Amino acid sequence: MAQGDTIINKVAISYKLLKNIIGSFYSPRFTFCDTNFLQSLPEKEVSLGLSEIIKHALIYSPKLTKTLSTTLSSVPHGQENCNWDHVIYESLRIKSEIVAKDPFDKLGAHKGLSYGHTFANAFEGLSDFNFRHGEAVALGMCISGEISNKLGILNRDDLELQNSLIASANLPLKFPHVTSIDQIINLLKRDKISVNGGINLVILKRIGKYEIINDVDEAIVRTTLSQFLF
Repeated sequence: MAQGDTIINKVAISYKLLKNIIGSFYSPRFTFCDTNFLQSLPEKEVSLGLSEIIKHALIYSPKLTKTLSTTLSSVPHGQENCNWDHVIYESLRIKSEIVAKDPFDKLGAHKGLSYGHTFANAFEGLSDFNFRHGEAVALGMCISGEISNKLGILNRDDLELQNSLIASANLPLKFPHVTSIDQIINLLKRDKISVNGGINLVILKRIGKYEIINDVDEAIVRTTLSQFLF
């Protein structure tokens, strides 16, 4: 995950149940990635890193999305046959380009990088951080995509492509910990991109394009969440 989504221009810490709520802006002068190291990792760790790479592809790059779809759907060992040099480079290029447009996030350009993260931040806290970040982001993208589809924004084909990528990377499609929808809603309203007691979400408009929706209908959020909880 560090290679696919290395910290570029931002550092933050969590406080209580709120993820990355206290932060600053700082960029390393150089970042080095040795993709040979990925061969030493358990498959689950690779899957967790793929979650952020998939996110970058979905919000910015139909081309990278297609590459991932082709690679991860190959049987057997889609991850092992991945061209990691290319995938890691493209993932970091996307994040760098988004950050470079607004280095100090004064215009909110970074919010696209929060796709899936509003739900993910809640899930991590509610699981006492036993639900790993990559798992939480993947599930957050599934929920956000479903909401976008219900709002008539994301078409069903693009939603199914997103979900097939997540499933092919062996990432979860349900939240496995005991919680309540009320608890999740409370944390969504306190997330860093939400204001004035409403729920703001980054949603997928189409493959390669995201949109920020303010004051999402809470009833739609509740109905959608019920589909993803055990």
